[in-house]
Amino acid sequence: MDFKVNKEEIAAAEVIFDDTQEQSVELDYVLPDYYPEIFKIIKCITVPKILSYNVGGDRLTYEMAVCIRVLYCSEGSSAVNSVEQKLTYTKTVEFGRTVTEPRISIIPRTDYINCRAVNQRRLDVRGAISIKVKVSALDKKEIICDAFGGGIQLKKIPVTYPSSKLYTAKRVTVSEEFDLGMSKPPIVNILRSDAVIASSDKKVIANKLIAKGEIHINMLYSCRKDNEDSIEAMQFTLPFSQIIDLEGIDERYICSVEPEIISCDIEPRSDGDGNSKVAECTLSLLIVCSAYRQASAELAVDEYSTFYKTESERSDIKIEMPPQQINSSCVVKCSMEYGEGGIDRIYDVWCSINGVTAKPDTENNNISVSGNASYCVMAKSTDGEPVMIEKDESFSVAVPAENINEFSRAEVKLVPVSCSYNLASDNSIEAKTELKITGEVTGTMNISCITDLNIDENESVKKNSNYALKLYFADENEDLWEIAKKYGTSVSAIIEENDIEDDKLCGKGMILIPIV
Repeated sequence: MDFKVNKEEIAAAEVIFDDTQEQSVELDYVLPDYYPEIFKIIKCITVPKILSYNVGGDRLTYEMAVCIRVLYCSEGSSAVNSVEQKLTYTKTVEFGRTVTEPRISIIPRTDYINCRAVNQRRLDVRGAISIKVKVSALDKKEIICDAFGGGIQLKKIPVTYPSSKLYTAKRVTVSEEFDLGMSKPPIVNILRSDAVIASSDKKVIANKLIAKGEIHINMLYSCRKDNEDSIEAMQFTLPFSQIIDLEGIDERYICSVEPEIISCDIEPRSDGDGNSKVAECTLSLLIVCSAYRQASAELAVDEYSTFYKTESERSDIKIEMPPQQINSSCVVKCSMEYGEGGIDRIYDVWCSINGVTAKPDTENNNISVSGNASYCVMAKSTDGEPVMIEKDESFSVAVPAENINEFSRAEVKLVPVSCSYNLASDNSIEAKTELKITGEVTGTMNISCITDLNIDENESVKKNSNYALKLYFADENEDLWEIAKKYGTSVSAIIEENDIEDDKLCGKGMILIPIV
């Protein structure tokens, strides 16, 4: 007997690690002699960032930096001072086995931060950072996709899956000097600096990706204006373009580029007249590039022979479905009041996003994204004092998505691209933030597939040889495969004999079953 089996290597999705780690933050800081003494703490800002990571064998090692900036005033002065410290931590994740070519997602966030002045020159900072770590990989398995000879019959289902995946991450540094211009006063202290990816694009060339885009840089600094202590806000735009090596990529791949700001450091520089009218900005970016190539296959999920007994081995695998990209936006509004008097002017308003969750809504074909927008307002009160007004605003938005099911998972990133405000009254502020929502929806198809198949030529299938056709009363939507398997015939023979166009019956009735 000439019996032949064809197999295909399928990449099955596998989550290696998905958990949250914790890191405590402790800082005992004594002000340098050239800093003024502490009288009132205005704000403690904590920004955690992942600097680098590396996978070696059965473990992931990553380095995280936590930037702590404390804004304060000294006694009898309305000038805002700023001190900054960076703490670095190295953490490890154990996989329990060797992992090759994994995809890494590490998202840190500040759970809480407390800052107090122990005395006029000493700060005590305590807090906690949680780090969401997810590691996934592809587990390749050989699955039977076809078989010939020996009267073998296969039930096959079609699947489309990422047959090849490429992934890399590159850290780059971009530097630029910005002139404040004639209308802005010189810098005394940098109070806040951050950056957001305003836009990004990519281009594929042989074995390389070109990632480019624009970065919006926000700076808040203290200054002397009209012989008074004041605060100024500035925004700059910086383009970036990087060539990233990604071996094997070509036009057949569907790719995505996700640049992320690691750090944004701004230092004042003196111009020719001795004034700090130049801001030197150094940005550290982590550009994550991923690409996949789709393939289609038909996988055998059931079998029998019309002639002989068969034996098969099966394996439950999770077929990764092609990811669906998310690219949307929303606006979050917030109303705030200053309860200790009136507001003379607003220097700056900014917003940070935390506590983000994304859940597929299969009934409405969308992704339900919710989170918390933390607003900060740097203002001047009618008493002439710098004040910080803060408020958290929860939000929820539905992002359209197609072909989602109970196994779908969504990973999203929310970036505040712009923040505007309006002074509604003497002590109330209306603020709104435009959020850019990016990410992807992934899913799996759980299939019990046939991995091995044998025919026993020494044991034939017993058949009733008294008739060549059998009358069968079929129920509505009954599967022809189950009928054919029960009577040891083939689906194609039933379809041909009854002139049926589908493998499921559309209604009840009599059909003829040929005995082959």
